[in-house]
Amino acid sequence: MESMFEILMQLPLFQGVSRNKISELIEKTKFHFLKYAPGEPIVRRGEECTHLKFLISGSVRSEMVNKNGKIKISEIIHSPNVLAPNHMFGKNTTYPADLYAVESTGIMQIDKATFIQIMQGESIFLINLLNILSRRSQKSLETFLSISSGEMKEKLAFWVLSFSQRKSTDIRIICRQKDLYSFFGVQRSVFINALNELKEAGIIDYNSKEIIILDRDRLREILQGEEEDIAEEGF
Repeated sequence: MESMFEILMQLPLFQGVSRNKISELIEKTKFHFLKYAPGEPIVRRGEECTHLKFLISGSVRSEMVNKNGKIKISEIIHSPNVLAPNHMFGKNTTYPADLYAVESTGIMQIDKATFIQIMQGESIFLINLLNILSRRSQKSLETFLSISSGEMKEKLAFWVLSFSQRKSTDIRIICRQKDLYSFFGVQRSVFINALNELKEAGIIDYNSKEIIILDRDRLREILQGEEEDIAEEGF
């Protein structure tokens, strides 16, 4: 089993931090360790984000629904990871998705005040968080620019890469096809042709109610240059 140091070093918030500093942090910081059984809720959509939650073992299913409830996005997030760190600060500090344990899952969390103290004591944590927050905010504009141009399969690839995490599995878009091709502003025939191309390539599978992403990495290959790099977020 990996040591706590090895787990933390895989998280983007701890990149560039020395082993001694992390060991000191583990000894002096009041971390809370929580265990969840399969199917047990970890957070609910709309719940206030008062703690920074580290997924240190197991896996979590994230389910996010748009405002009118017509499009549902589901994915499995694997450890080690950080759960919604960009929702701890700012105007909206609530979780955007429901999170459930897929298997026996371990969470390590620290409260916001403690995390602020850590950032004040070691600037690398602040820099890492700023990089994460900046990347998330930039993705909103990049997603808009991508969806407003390019081929349909490129638009779909970019959109999936933008809302899902790099190492996620079992990514599903659950909605009526009409709602999705209306969202992209294309005709049904154009949308279905793109789905068929991706299905024939073994990248997705789909039916009238959902699209299942079989190979997220190959979606990245559809994109070129800077667009491909957008998917390379640390969590």
